[in-house]
Amino acid sequence: MPTIATVVVVGVLAVATWSLVFASDGAADQPQIDRDVQQRYESIDGVSATQTTIVSQNGTVTSRITYDATLQPGTQKRRLVLVNSTSQANDVRISDGSTLWLYNDSRGRATRIPLSETESDRGERLQRLFTKLDESTADPRSVEPLPVVPRGERRPVNSTEGMTVSYRGTEPVDGREAYVVHVTPRNGTKAYEQTVWVDTQRFFPAKQRTAWTADEKHTVVTTRFANVTYDTGVPHDEFAPDFPDDTAVSVPEPSDRRFYLRCQLCAT
Repeated sequence: MPTIATVVVVGVLAVATWSLVFASDGAADQPQIDRDVQQRYESIDGVSATQTTIVSQNGTVTSRITYDATLQPGTQKRRLVLVNSTSQANDVRISDGSTLWLYNDSRGRATRIPLSETESDRGERLQRLFTKLDESTADPRSVEPLPVVPRGERRPVNSTEGMTVSYRGTEPVDGREAYVVHVTPRNGTKAYEQTVWVDTQRFFPAKQRTAWTADEKHTVVTTRFANVTYDTGVPHDEFAPDFPDDTAVSVPEPSDRRFYLRCQLCAT
């Protein structure tokens, strides 16, 4: 069964649409961003990196999972190969854009999930975020932050409350400068907050920290990409399943697919 770390989004996505208002908190001058954010992000011809996700609850680390990651920005194509984990995790996770495969080597089993949702508009979402930061008036269009919380938990904020997003300057991530954007509920509560570090040159989300409180549990999820290489020229068959011939394959019932689809989102 996937752990909490495998059901949290680690990219700029969400299952709900929240209306955002962007504001400066006075900590740093807002950058003047070129209007080609989406094009620059989607022009990355493959990303190779080490992806580490750490989950803590009420101050105690409950999970740390590291994958070797191969990603194709602007698509759902990705391949994650487990390096190490402090909890149960799939050994290999592959998406070719239309099908998600979760492979467990010790059990000789794979789960196949047809993908009906798309995240190919991620570049557009990033464009909206930086367009809003560069405008004096709020853009009426919405931006989707994360998280996708584990099945059965309450959402950390009410989707009708709206969010405030502020610019926090730049910081280095994996040796590259990144824009730091902070997200909090507009009503000032501490039920949810998110910080995203976005590469200033390629606009790849290189690090993300999301925290929320629900059911008296304060959860913090931090995902960071290290050893990042851009424009790796990923071969087409990189995202094809290559499991042993005797692998047992199962397909979850439609009612359970939403749970598995959330597992897919942590690859970005």
